[in-house]
Amino acid sequence: MTMMVGLLAAMAIVLRASSGSAQTTETAAQQAFKEDVHATAGLTCAACHQGAPATYAALPRTAIAPLCGKCHSDPAYMKGFDPQVRVDQYTQYLTSAHGKRMSGGETRVATCSDCHGAHGIRRVRDARSSVAPLNVVQTCAKCHDDPVRMAAFGSRATPVKDWSASVHAAALLKRGDTSAPTCSTCHGSHGATPPGVTQVANVCAQCHVREAELFRASPKKAIFDQIDQPECLACHGNHRVEHPTDAWVGFKEPAVCAMCHDERMKGASTITATQKGLADMTAKIGAAEVVLTRAERAGMLVDDGRAALRDAREHEIHSRVLVHAFATKPFADMADPGVRAAQESQTVGERALHELQVRRRGLFAATVVIVGFLVTLWFKIRRLGGAGGEPHA
Repeated sequence: MTMMVGLLAAMAIVLRASSGSAQTTETAAQQAFKEDVHATAGLTCAACHQGAPATYAALPRTAIAPLCGKCHSDPAYMKGFDPQVRVDQYTQYLTSAHGKRMSGGETRVATCSDCHGAHGIRRVRDARSSVAPLNVVQTCAKCHDDPVRMAAFGSRATPVKDWSASVHAAALLKRGDTSAPTCSTCHGSHGATPPGVTQVANVCAQCHVREAELFRASPKKAIFDQIDQPECLACHGNHRVEHPTDAWVGFKEPAVCAMCHDERMKGASTITATQKGLADMTAKIGAAEVVLTRAERAGMLVDDGRAALRDAREHEIHSRVLVHAFATKPFADMADPGVRAAQESQTVGERALHELQVRRRGLFAATVVIVGFLVTLWFKIRRLGGAGGEPHA
């Protein structure tokens, strides 16, 4: 009897623990759903989970996207919540690398809930959303940063790591520029697919419009099309896009020109002229900055010099963009005035320093004269004082 009572007590404890665990899980889902975009729209659990609450179960992964699509692909229904809402997400998903594999029965690829969540879904424009600019990379990283998962698809788990070291990541994470490119900016969101060789430049051109126009009009365009070269990626890479420097132009490391060119090949003169133009402009601007700073610290006004230096820096920026023309003339037409502006700026600073020296020499000469006069006056006063104090004979 005692053993039976003990057994019943143990079973009761297990049942209570099991019930408490289920209650905790249910409460967590319910708590998350309170701030879910669907809850704020008036939907309930039954909108996705069929049957009574006691029979709710996790949906099969292959059924999630079609389920979401029932509502999100219905214009009449969705516009009741937002007249501007998109209704092509599911259609795009079916064209994506994820959707194609999922349609084929591969359940390890991403579906709606992997990116947006399940019970705590927030609006995309909500900064707390898992697909907001500051969060989307980490959302993608859940799969694309997993070596085991990515190896199963013949891919490397390096994109997130590479992007994190890029100029784009620095703009977003360090400077807070939410317009900086993330995964979905270049690959798309619902229709996410790696851009092909002929499409990469179009993706980059969404932001880098001027550079793209110059490249398309350059002699490189036809050559790259002929050899099936992915244009922008040839020099800049894809995920680990680093800030370009003038050292990239030339025939020695770390010049990217050197990957394809040497000094004997056609186009070497253009590379040499561009390299020299950039170096001259940088040197002149640096020299002008030093001279102007010295003059300003000495209290001289060099406003004209500063204006000329700003003009030189503008030419420097545009000249670096014109590198994408891969031609001598448009680059020189921008770089040469920049060099002249920098020289003018330096001349203003040198004149100011020369004037400062003239003023100092004049001040020194005047000081010598004044001191000499005071010394002479002092001796004169002493002589007069001494003569007036002598007794008469």
